[in-house]
Amino acid sequence: MPSDIILHVVEQMDTETRENFLATNNGIRRLIESYEHSISKNRATTFTLPPLGNVLSSSASERRLLRKNTFAMVREIELRDNRIDRLIRECPRIFCLSAPPWLPCLTVQQQARLWLILKRALYQCDRIADIAANISDPQIPPEYYHAITDRVYEWPSALSSITEAEFEFNPLTRPNARPKQIEYIESLPLEDIAGIFILVNMLGYGLTCICSDTGYERKTIIEECVLRHGTWFVWSRLRGDQSMQELAGCIISAGMAELKQWETGAIYGPPGLKMRLTRRFNELAGGATSDEVILNIEKLLEKLVVGDDKPPAGWESDCDDEE
Repeated sequence: MPSDIILHVVEQMDTETRENFLATNNGIRRLIESYEHSISKNRATTFTLPPLGNVLSSSASERRLLRKNTFAMVREIELRDNRIDRLIRECPRIFCLSAPPWLPCLTVQQQARLWLILKRALYQCDRIADIAANISDPQIPPEYYHAITDRVYEWPSALSSITEAEFEFNPLTRPNARPKQIEYIESLPLEDIAGIFILVNMLGYGLTCICSDTGYERKTIIEECVLRHGTWFVWSRLRGDQSMQELAGCIISAGMAELKQWETGAIYGPPGLKMRLTRRFNELAGGATSDEVILNIEKLLEKLVVGDDKPPAGWESDCDDEE
């Protein structure tokens, strides 16, 4: 078989199929491995939103940097895509498609449309999280993960006394990536901002309801964690093993500590991502008064989800097969 045909076929394969194919012939293995960059780049374009650069791993508690356009990156995108579909399908109490926050009761067609919006929004949150893999010093040294188990990041009193390096390399909040993450959020079009707004509010309400503490602060931090960590955090909280669920709890506690210290002026740092998301949505929605802004937001959200039952231009629904 000609090499160009082999390479074209391999681009359509998932990781498991490709690895099985590699095992059949050493010549094929050498050919495919020599074209890893182009195969991975083309494979990435088949997903909802291809990565913009390096990505963070999400198969374990310690997130590793995975270089762009590599087979490791493709494996990570496949993992995320599978988890996103499973989360929406298997967690109806959290992803309430029939009557989501801010929206009326939805028809079956509108629920399918919302599925697409939520999936794209989770992909966008993963892009936001992956910005931490594309800044200077993106790889967090292991000792800063060890600080998690020492609860350094979870108590306001401890947070106020940490070193500058401990603050910058905090794997639970990644403040050194925040300015670029805010810049990315502010570059998004209205439909993506609205979709992410629906997602984080849905997860904020849903995950807060299954916590013992149902206060507003906890909801705010959960929404912030979704924006900072994407699918990795949501999966850890809802479908992860015991260690991953404990880590998700640490992430929330660290966010609470940071919020309290930031609000009191005890620590200096960039503003939260949810704050910037909301402000950007308000700017795009427009309105002379706060009541007008809220009314415009409600109309925009309803139009996005209910609309004419057609997805926005360029959005292709792949949720029909999941139902």
